[in-house]
Amino acid sequence: MNHENTQNNTNFTPIASFFNLFRVFSCCFAISILFCLSISAQKIINQPSEAVATVSIPNAPTISDNVWKILTDALTAENWDTSAFYAGNLLNRLKIDNERRQIAQLRYFYLFSLAGRIHKARDAGKKTNEEEAWQELDKAVNALIGKEFLLPPREYRNSCEKVLNFVCPVQNNEKAFRTTATNKGGTAIHSFDYVVFEKKLDLKDHLDKQVFLGGTLKKVEFNDELSEKQPWVMYLIFEKGFIRVILNE
Repeated sequence: MNHENTQNNTNFTPIASFFNLFRVFSCCFAISILFCLSISAQKIINQPSEAVATVSIPNAPTISDNVWKILTDALTAENWDTSAFYAGNLLNRLKIDNERRQIAQLRYFYLFSLAGRIHKARDAGKKTNEEEAWQELDKAVNALIGKEFLLPPREYRNSCEKVLNFVCPVQNNEKAFRTTATNKGGTAIHSFDYVVFEKKLDLKDHLDKQVFLGGTLKKVEFNDELSEKQPWVMYLIFEKGFIRVILNE
């Protein structure tokens, strides 16, 4: 993949709350620093259908800010072993999602981290570690099919040509949006994310705004020929899509 003149907007921002005003800590991999983004509101563009895999309960247990920070710090540092360990173990602890949609976020973080482990092991020539990471990813995917996911916030563009880690429409499909999710260097593609909505959706009024995509994981396709020429691990295909747009002050 030729990354010359390709814009990278890698961004991991855990959500503090969907239903109140909040601040988001954004891990901006493109410039490798942490910064705070003030959020005044989120506009719900389209909600998932009634048949979703995760139910949110206001008083459901939450992960403490300290533990959550350990996970997000590991993601920021691209310490895939640590982030995969924490995301996987936290998923085992929480069974019912809370107002922060932490489970839905953790599912994506877990798969993203496992893809990072695969790239890391392959780059280091550690075939045994790579195979183990593939096996864990396969097991995780089988358990997460049909579950609700919440993807990190990414900037919306009307085209994904020569850009990475942006949200854009899928060509010839007015009901779908996509993202190419990579490492901070843009050299390793963790996943191609496709979110399909039940109805046509037009986001032209939200150009250049940060949006959260979400949906139910329908299908995953692995790359059996991972290489420098094909540096991608998987396709993640979501149905029953929903999206939230961040409205700044």
